[in-house]
Amino acid sequence: MYVIIIIGGAKQGKTPFIKDYCKESNLLVFDVQNEYGDKTKYPNQKPYNLTTNNNLARSRIIDLEVESFIELCKQKRNTVCVFEEATMFFQGMTNDEMRKLIFGKAHTGNVIVLVFHSINSVPPRIMEGTDFVVLFKTNDEIKTVERKYIKLLKHFLELKNKKDGTHIKIKMI
Repeated sequence: MYVIIIIGGAKQGKTPFIKDYCKESNLLVFDVQNEYGDKTKYPNQKPYNLTTNNNLARSRIIDLEVESFIELCKQKRNTVCVFEEATMFFQGMTNDEMRKLIFGKAHTGNVIVLVFHSINSVPPRIMEGTDFVVLFKTNDEIKTVERKYIKLLKHFLELKNKKDGTHIKIKMI
């Protein structure tokens, strides 16, 4: 019953972090870049199929409209729903169904994970309903972070001097 936003540039470790976080959970992944294919615990899984792996329902979806994926997530219970590459889907205004998914998390027991490549690309309406941010290095401009999400600024600056793959978990609510 959380919303977790994961923010980081390319090759910073976002997907391995998520895979580790989800290894003991029911999982539904919107996997547009096919990052959860052969290297995961469920390599033979076909899109749309729910399979059982260690008694966990795990499914990856690679070719569905985001609105349909949101509807699937709303039907799930006690599942981690991952929107890989959320930057591609949530430009501009956040639609009503996504807001219902985020703010209805307590009723489903779901964890919603949204992955973005920059702090600037996270819509304010989504950030309002976020419980945690996992921040990796990004290429955001300092002024942009300061203006848009001041709460993330000190962590953003701290990561600039850390090795690639380092992350910071930030409680938002």
